[in-house]
Amino acid sequence: MIKIPRIQQRPINNQVFQAAKTLGLTELQAKLIASRMEDDTHLEKIVFPKLKYIQHPNALKNAKEAAHLIVKAINSEGVIVLATDYDTDGVTSAWVAKTALVNYFGVPEERVIHIIGERKQGYGITDEVVDRILDIPKPISLVISADQGSSDEPRIARLKESGIDICITDHHQLPQEGPPPSATCTVNPQQAGCEYDKTVAGCYVIFIVMTQVRATLIELGQLPKESPSLKALSMNVALGTVADSVSLKSPNNRAIVQAGLQFINQFRSPAWQAMQQLNDNNGQPYDAEFLGFQVATRINAASRVSDVTTAFNFLTASNPYQAQQYLEQLDADNLNRRSQQDGMLTQAKEIAAQRYHDNKYTLTIRMQGNAGIQGIIASRIGEQYGLPTIAMTDLEDGFIAGSGRGIVPSIDLRKAFQWMADQHPDLFVSMGGHAGAAGCMIPEKNFDIFEALFEQAVQNQLGDEPPVPIIETDGVLTSQQLQPQLVEELSLLEPYGREWPKPLFSGEFTIQEVRTVGQTKTHLSFKLIGDNQQVISAIYFNAKASKDDPDPFSRGEKIHCVYQPSLNVYYGRTTLQLRLVTAQIV
Repeated sequence: MIKIPRIQQRPINNQVFQAAKTLGLTELQAKLIASRMEDDTHLEKIVFPKLKYIQHPNALKNAKEAAHLIVKAINSEGVIVLATDYDTDGVTSAWVAKTALVNYFGVPEERVIHIIGERKQGYGITDEVVDRILDIPKPISLVISADQGSSDEPRIARLKESGIDICITDHHQLPQEGPPPSATCTVNPQQAGCEYDKTVAGCYVIFIVMTQVRATLIELGQLPKESPSLKALSMNVALGTVADSVSLKSPNNRAIVQAGLQFINQFRSPAWQAMQQLNDNNGQPYDAEFLGFQVATRINAASRVSDVTTAFNFLTASNPYQAQQYLEQLDADNLNRRSQQDGMLTQAKEIAAQRYHDNKYTLTIRMQGNAGIQGIIASRIGEQYGLPTIAMTDLEDGFIAGSGRGIVPSIDLRKAFQWMADQHPDLFVSMGGHAGAAGCMIPEKNFDIFEALFEQAVQNQLGDEPPVPIIETDGVLTSQQLQPQLVEELSLLEPYGREWPKPLFSGEFTIQEVRTVGQTKTHLSFKLIGDNQQVISAIYFNAKASKDDPDPFSRGEKIHCVYQPSLNVYYGRTTLQLRLVTAQIV
């Protein structure tokens, strides 16, 4: 039986609370900030994110060296190859690099070649990617990696042996031996001696490198001083940053996402014009949550079930019609992904139920199905059980691929993998990622060893108490606060995301009305009675495991629930609606 989530209120730091109030915030806003920050360092930068607050590019180790290398390639006759990862961070990294080179620095488009690895081939600069680079029939001036490369020394060595310079730009953890020695230059905030923010995404790193390229070209007199800045590129850096679930408590990430959302909501780009036609978010501005759940899911679907280049072509489309064609394909891919996901999730739930017990620290789920979907499965199962989870699928030739999610905030998956590798040097074929999310490939014969070592690695980090699901809330709201303007008050603390969670509140209500809704008949719609007899609408998605399950709640029952305030627009009338996260009968 799954453990009942422990509901606890976030503690409030009084020093931060008092400092936040001096910034002119409401009492509720100040409390929310004070429950998300340990001290008031960078308070104003976090509360009022602006591009002027981002860390100076000079703090990013080797960024200047990379810029000079790229300028040299710009001034040569050969092609510049962009080798990027297949997820949203990788695709947006490619868009940033190509847009900067072609639209801002005047490199002819035919001189920029983009190569994205295939998800089924595994993460990073694979041998297949190197083969594709070496097959290019033109002289290569430079290979620029983005969002990958730090752990790919053997493949980078192959490029070096062929006389090709490679500039690594990445944000993932480096192997213990450090940056790849065969790379001409490595820009990664994780490397020793780098003072830059360790939480930034891959698209952010290449963005900073390209700002240094612009500065270098101006210094050399190859660009006029008044040439446009690259701040408009923050548009898709925001998308990649949100999609990669990096910390949104970082002043750098908050600034780039906030700036990017401002550009996105102008809808000047063909891609974003097409997205607006598909989903206008009920007339509300796009926010970080929309980028993560409505846009990134479609971008990622391309590499999971179809052709990843569709996503890149969508972002780089030259007109709205072209963008709409690519978006229709992404939408179809996403529906396909959902269909495959449902079948794999059913498998995973059965396996998890068999393997779970009260003293489990982890879950390792081995399934049949599309390897591109296993990260989603790891998230769903992990969140259900409150445990670090690895979802694995069999590949061809006796190998298994896995994607893991840390789930528990204090868990570092990348460190867990490294400890496992130290215990069993032949355990992994490859591995990579960061604290909250990591991926790997192992020989099939190592599965049982992997499962046992993963359990031990997480236990080493957590100690004697197995993890339990925890839902943190921001306390109780009064009926006076439960009004539509509450959502606007909360929106002023955007962007929300990892380590800067969207506010959740708890409370007790009496059920006036409850009914099953939605195509799957697994969602519940409520009319709830709060204090002062206030009637409030609420929706509880996936409250039932299947439509055949008995209804868990009845009219007249009192429930304790955790909810997120939202707006419901119906026939031009805007009302407050509570999105229930969990509910229990009192």
